[in-house]
Amino acid sequence: MDIAGTVCDGPQDLSHLYPNDDGMAVKGPVIVFEKMFQKFGMNVDWETIRRPMGRFKREHLADIMAFENVAGQYSQVHGHDYTEGDLDEMFNMFRPTMAEVAVTEDLIRPFDGLREAIEKLQADGVLVGCDTGYPKETCDAIYSTLEQKYGIRFDVVADSENVRGRPTPFLVYDCMYKANVFPPAAVIKADDITAGVQEGANSGAWTVGVCETGAHDAETLKKAGAHFTVPGARDLPGLIENEIQPRLARGELPGQALS
Repeated sequence: MDIAGTVCDGPQDLSHLYPNDDGMAVKGPVIVFEKMFQKFGMNVDWETIRRPMGRFKREHLADIMAFENVAGQYSQVHGHDYTEGDLDEMFNMFRPTMAEVAVTEDLIRPFDGLREAIEKLQADGVLVGCDTGYPKETCDAIYSTLEQKYGIRFDVVADSENVRGRPTPFLVYDCMYKANVFPPAAVIKADDITAGVQEGANSGAWTVGVCETGAHDAETLKKAGAHFTVPGARDLPGLIENEIQPRLARGELPGQALS
């Protein structure tokens, strides 16, 4: 599973806390990037910040800065084009703030039915892993808070700092390696963002788009490569029982005979 938009941090109105809130899912990194840009004398809107969503946050930052209007704004404010060193400085500012914002009550609260779904999967012998585009400090804070406050525990987690991220398949493979689970047909990747769906499709796993708690609708996620879509991650046990297990029993591989 992905985290933001799949486990927690869904669509809601937090404009009383963040005046530029657009009501959409996955607010944490947008909030922090906006604050970081403001400290650098820049004004970058939420729509622009969201465009590379799903990638490791250092790459996400680099993608935002590469947009012509953002790069031009930086040059105008600072009197020179940004450098890799400037990106490092920005990301170092992003890191500790992201770890704090991600576990605020409004963002870390799991979606209804999520804990029960994970417990059901684990009781059935399914190992539940997590991969995300967040840096280590944020991952540590999220995993610790989910376990201690909400009783949600992942069996394995991917190393987003050192493994090449979405849309490549390697975070999925990192979870597979740590869980000692193979082949990819024995794996399901669930994500609400197109880059995460592409990651799952590229890995050869069954790929599920989560379309009501996250950033993209079912049609968008299907176009990105989702074999199935579900309203929320709470629906994964039923999907496995009713759709994926019967297909595996017939000898089907991910994507076969799916319209």
